[in-house]
Amino acid sequence: MPRFLLAVVLLGIVIYLTIRMIQRRGEGGGGRGFGRRPVAPDDDPKFLRDLDAQLWEQQQRERQHEQRDEPPAT
Repeated sequence: MPRFLLAVVLLGIVIYLTIRMIQRRGEGGGGRGFGRRPVAPDDDPKFLRDLDAQLWEQQQRERQHEQRDEPPAT
């Protein structure tokens, strides 16, 4: 009976390690070249960079608008 349990445990370990090896090989990026894509917009560096640029441009427009509306200093 102990030999049978030992054989089952060893078989389980071998199967587990084989599956892990196959999974790691799939994550390696070989083959199709599809990388992990961001799940949400706030995970995407390009989205954040564009958002920051839009915010900066909006602030610049508001500053220019405020400068035009100020009366000349005397």
